[in-house]
Amino acid sequence: MSRPTLSFLSPLRRTALCTAKPILPRRNPIRSNTTASANAPKYTTKSNNIRSQLLRPTTLVLICVPILTGFLGVWQLQRLQWKLNLIDEVDRNLQKDPMLLPDNINLSALPEFSFRRVIIRGQFIGPPILQGPQTKDGFPGYHLILPFQRESGSIILVNRGFITTTRATAIREGRQPAPGLSVNGGSDGVTYEIEGMLTKAGEQNVWTPPNNVRTNEWFWKDIDGMAEYAGGVGRGVQPVLVDAFEDPDAAPTLLMNQGIPVGRTPHVELRNQHAQYAAIWLSLSASTTVMLAYVLTKGKGAPKNRRPRL
Repeated sequence: MSRPTLSFLSPLRRTALCTAKPILPRRNPIRSNTTASANAPKYTTKSNNIRSQLLRPTTLVLICVPILTGFLGVWQLQRLQWKLNLIDEVDRNLQKDPMLLPDNINLSALPEFSFRRVIIRGQFIGPPILQGPQTKDGFPGYHLILPFQRESGSIILVNRGFITTTRATAIREGRQPAPGLSVNGGSDGVTYEIEGMLTKAGEQNVWTPPNNVRTNEWFWKDIDGMAEYAGGVGRGVQPVLVDAFEDPDAAPTLLMNQGIPVGRTPHVELRNQHAQYAAIWLSLSASTTVMLAYVLTKGKGAPKNRRPRL
């Protein structure tokens, strides 16, 4: 059976084919770079980088060094002020006229009279005390300290001055009496008038060995210990030390050769280098602080511009 043809639809079909638009294949839209960069993940920030720098050993050392050196600088400034006050006190007391010590010295008021010129009268008694070793004009030796019985009053200690090591060894071994004492270790019977200066006790540092009372070896000036060694309260010995002045008309070398103690000069020389030390420590603190700031901001640990990886 033959299929009928629709001849009347042919003009309509040709019209539709001419008017229809071609259908293009659909493509994926391209995202802009602005959107991609906005959605890109964030990377290490500057604050996080500084925090990681602070935990490094080098940074921790740089933090501790300026703090330590700054503390030492401030401490040296405090020592400078203390030394200046001490120098003023010494100069003020040395300019005063010599004074006679009272019969019984008030120990609580004694610090106010440090480095004060005094005059004492009396006789030397034993036992001798050797404090050192010391050096004077290139000669090794010791300071000879003797108890001093005043005419009316207590017993105090007097630093007669410097003697050579040979004399000191002979006195310690009992082969030679100390100047001012008899052969049996007592007074030689002579009344002495001595001009000297009240002095303070010494300080023992980490490098100074302890005093050996049994062998009569005194490495530092322990006035309380020396007074106890000389008899203490039971004998009426007060922990007061007077440094005898030297004879300005006698040569020290001649006196040492004759076995006569060489006293101290009637002035005090105090070294004052705390200002230089403070400047050194404070400059180190400032320089290390600058180094620390450089490491935290522009050093190796500073944040670098890195392109994100896809």
